[in-house]
Amino acid sequence: MAILPAFAAAAPLQQAAPARESAAYYYLIARSLEESGKVDEAIAALQKALELEPKSAEVRAELAGVYARQNRAVEALDTADEALKFDPNNREANRLLGSIYSALAEQSRPLRPGDDPSQYAARAIAALERANSPTILDLGLDLALGRLYLRSNQNAKAITALQRVFTQQPEYSEGGLLLASAQEQAGQIDDAITTLESTIEHNPPFFRAHAKLIELYERQRRWKEAAVAYARAQQVNPKADLTEGRAMALLNSGAAKDAQELLQAAIAKNTKPGASLLYLLAETQRQMKDYAGASATVKQLRTAFPDDTRGLLMDAQLQLAQGRREEALASFAALVKRVPDQPMFAYQYAQLLQEAGRNQDAEQVLRAVLARDPMDANALNSLGYMFAERGERLDEAVQLLQRALKIEPGNPSFLDSLGWAFFKQGQLTQAETPLAEAAAKMPENSVVLEHLGDLRFRQQRYADAIVAWERALAGDGESIDRAAIEKKLRDARSRVPKD
Repeated sequence: MAILPAFAAAAPLQQAAPARESAAYYYLIARSLEESGKVDEAIAALQKALELEPKSAEVRAELAGVYARQNRAVEALDTADEALKFDPNNREANRLLGSIYSALAEQSRPLRPGDDPSQYAARAIAALERANSPTILDLGLDLALGRLYLRSNQNAKAITALQRVFTQQPEYSEGGLLLASAQEQAGQIDDAITTLESTIEHNPPFFRAHAKLIELYERQRRWKEAAVAYARAQQVNPKADLTEGRAMALLNSGAAKDAQELLQAAIAKNTKPGASLLYLLAETQRQMKDYAGASATVKQLRTAFPDDTRGLLMDAQLQLAQGRREEALASFAALVKRVPDQPMFAYQYAQLLQEAGRNQDAEQVLRAVLARDPMDANALNSLGYMFAERGERLDEAVQLLQRALKIEPGNPSFLDSLGWAFFKQGQLTQAETPLAEAAAKMPENSVVLEHLGDLRFRQQRYADAIVAWERALAGDGESIDRAAIEKKLRDARSRVPKD
């Protein structure tokens, strides 16, 4: 047809139209004009199409799209709204409305005088949901909805939408990170970890996924995995300073020697090492019972950073490690008094007081922490576990521990404490889930495994009790009485029927 080139050359509309002019003709011409950069002519063509077909939602949706692509947001929204008056389910108009309101929601600024930006996200969701179709796979729409759901704390919907994106395009790392965020926000930490591991598998250089994975490993006390994740992240981004975090993960996983080598290498490269590196090095030396080396490192720390309380803390820990308990108690008391807003010192002081049989003093220390911050989950756990261990005020212990778990859902240490409180109450059914989950999340923690073994024995599941206690003896060995566990093992073995 010879007329198309003439119209594309911007001939007047009334001259360019064929004898059998139609809205469809101008609709198609408008697309060609816009692609050629002739935006005003494209808009004029669509307006001519509306003259010929004034009730067309499709033409209005196309015109709204042209306005949107020119950043004429008000005209785009007005035109899309007009399209929906004729066809409320028009997919393109709804998609366009949703996209614009979604962008405005992120900017948190009113488009028109009197607009409430807090309503934009809800409008965007409503429009995009109408644009969505169960018969059409539209990953862009799923991604937009997933972001909006995530921002609006509609986690189940966010996970459903983003899972479709991630399943179809696992190499799209941003989608994996968003899905993991939705899972994390929903409390599905294990699923979030799996998503991030898969994201990294498909795109190993994606550093932000490494960083988020480390954060979740640490929250789950999965220190060995965290240490490995730190090493991989360091390879991805050699400029990132991850030494302290990696050293902490190694220390918490029991690899003090590896942590020491890492720290010594970092300190050797720095003529003025920071306080954190020195403190962590002293901690590795303390754990390896190199008390002379630790003391020398602490001296260096306190000389270079006299106001850093970690020097005092390590002095107290060394006193404790060398059996100078009264000196350690006095040092921790001084630390708590000097920095009352640092609850970490109060936790350790309370633990020492308990070990010294000064339970009332320990309770007062923890109550003081909670008086300052009723949402301190560690103080709630410490106080609740202390009551459970003593077999006293068990109802209050359960309440304290349930409060701690509301603040940090899934924390394995808190789960163990709650399960142990239920066990001490004789509520074996209630103890089952938290103790089993804690043991699954902390498979090398001897105390947790001993608690699980005690539960299994009381349930008369003697073979399972044997497995748990054997694992306790093979675990980290901290805070357990090995002779007592071995005695319980002999008792359990005598009860298992012989073939």
